[in-house]
Amino acid sequence: MPRWLKLTASALFGGLLLGTPARSLHAYTLPAVILMADAHAKKTEQARLEKAIAADPKNCTLRFELGAVLCDLAADGEEAAADSALKVFENLRKELPKDPEVMAFYGNACTIEAKYSFVLTKLSWVHDGFHYLDDAVKSAPDDVNVHIIRAMNSAQVPGYLGREDTAREDFAWIMQRKEARPQDFSPDLLRTIYYFAGKFALEHDQPEAVSLFMQAAAIPAGKDDAFSLKIQNYLKTARAKFPAAGDKTS
Repeated sequence: MPRWLKLTASALFGGLLLGTPARSLHAYTLPAVILMADAHAKKTEQARLEKAIAADPKNCTLRFELGAVLCDLAADGEEAAADSALKVFENLRKELPKDPEVMAFYGNACTIEAKYSFVLTKLSWVHDGFHYLDDAVKSAPDDVNVHIIRAMNSAQVPGYLGREDTAREDFAWIMQRKEARPQDFSPDLLRTIYYFAGKFALEHDQPEAVSLFMQAAAIPAGKDDAFSLKIQNYLKTARAKFPAAGDKTS
């Protein structure tokens, strides 16, 4: 395991072993394949989900997945998707105020909303977003999805917002959980985690980026060729930046 992802077992698993288990009220799963697909695939999935929701408007899982896709589109630059994602998760949060995964994605949507909001309200949206993300992890310390949502968010916000340590802690927890409970992770989800952890390591001058991108590249790609190419390009960049890292995968 990369050195920067190592934390003590007691720090990582204290909440898991001693805390009260906290589970989502619904069997949500992060739509990793779609979130890492190209814009056309995301828009196609958005249309599919909207049609399905029109036929089943109370289906929380469909709405959760739509909100996740909208968040990703908004993060990629679609301003209208930011408002739509926020509305989806605002409504879900009102209906399920104690659901940790809804809370985490609502926090994620808030930080994305800050990207497009009026300058005087940006920090307010950011602080609200971090508050909900942190509360989600506190309320469900053994929930893989809430750690993943917070890790990806913390890894991508600007460094001056002070979330680097949070990203490191979440990625470390996720990697430890992967070793302890590999059944919690689909191949698509693992590729996504390795990719984001690799990007974070690369941006923070950590040679472990090479092994993380290698692990992402080693997982069968399915049909998401665009994501595979992105991984390979980052792996090439990481190898050029850290030639001494070699081809170590752990």
